[in-house]
Amino acid sequence: MKICAPLNGEEDLIPKLSRFKEVVEVYGKLTSDFVGGGKHSFQTPMITESKLRRAVKEAHSRGLEFNYLLNSSCLDNMEWTAFGQRKIRKMLDWVSSLGVEAVTVALPYLLELIKKRYSGLKVYVSDLAYVSTLRQARFWEDLGADRITLFNVELSRDFSAIKQIRNGVKCQLKLILNANCLSGCPFYMHHANIAAHSSQSGHRLKGFAIDYCRMRCRYQQLIEPVNFIRSTWIRPEDVHYYEKLGVDYFKVIDRGMKTETIIYIIGAYVKREYKGNLLDLFPDPSKGITFSKAHLLHKLRYFFRPFTVNVIKLRKFSGLLNNCVYIDNKKLDGFIEGIMGKDCSRLLCEDCGYCLDKAKESILIDEELNIKMKARYAECLQEVISGELFGYTGRSKDKVG
Repeated sequence: MKICAPLNGEEDLIPKLSRFKEVVEVYGKLTSDFVGGGKHSFQTPMITESKLRRAVKEAHSRGLEFNYLLNSSCLDNMEWTAFGQRKIRKMLDWVSSLGVEAVTVALPYLLELIKKRYSGLKVYVSDLAYVSTLRQARFWEDLGADRITLFNVELSRDFSAIKQIRNGVKCQLKLILNANCLSGCPFYMHHANIAAHSSQSGHRLKGFAIDYCRMRCRYQQLIEPVNFIRSTWIRPEDVHYYEKLGVDYFKVIDRGMKTETIIYIIGAYVKREYKGNLLDLFPDPSKGITFSKAHLLHKLRYFFRPFTVNVIKLRKFSGLLNNCVYIDNKKLDGFIEGIMGKDCSRLLCEDCGYCLDKAKESILIDEELNIKMKARYAECLQEVISGELFGYTGRSKDKVG
């Protein structure tokens, strides 16, 4: 197993990662830059140019490669301006000067530009490029992609599609291990664009965003817990099936987690076994880095926007957690084998019922807390949807369903 691990900016991370022979790469980026990426700046630690340069040097000293993320799904059309062209080239010049082995992109234009102008860099394709078919994979490979991260929202349970892609391309393939996205997530593209613009240093909103997509996704899981089972995760016990299909690398997310959490999760995958709550292996706000006073002030600047949003109402959005659900991982032994015999892309879940049966066997819910959490999510979502969050007067009586 070859694992790609996230850079969280904490000094103790890379030394601890190097203890695992399975970890071969560290990926990360500045908190914000001109291109942007796949995670909101307010959800990541402060990583400055000097801190990133030290991290790259530390990774190399311990035999780890470094992969800089340029995986924005949208450049706001700035790439088609003289100003944008200068900023992109300046960004790429700086990234190249770090001595990183590779960069990850989600846009064909950036891949072509980098391959033409920065031949020393390997270029990887992000899952935000939504590669889910052989035709798409071949397109990227023909452009020069060295590695493709498959779109796990569509492919994590589609073994025939993964096999077809593996047999049809020569470049390396990668999958995300511990994503907890909805299967076939309808929010994914919107979420990617929100993250892109909220991590771009030159964007007019300067990092501000409301994470509607994540809230709605988690709400769907709470009101229909079977969605936890339908999600896109790969259990530690099941990685070998994907290795047999020819997946070369596996990515652990995400960059906002504490070092101890990242190491804990990687340890479970290295051991290929986990006894406990499967949700322990997924990112959520409770596992975020404990910020110093300086970090908190840094975060505050993203959200103290009294003329953009009702900052009083916004306070209730903090700390929305899925801590009322326990998924007994050992009760999911044999689950993936059952999925292999199905074609989920052509089946209606209500006609199949397999995941629902597994949910009943493996999920325990604190019903009292779940009721409170659902009500809290519904209230927050309603304030976003009604527009109430963005003003200081008026109140809608509509409800979120």
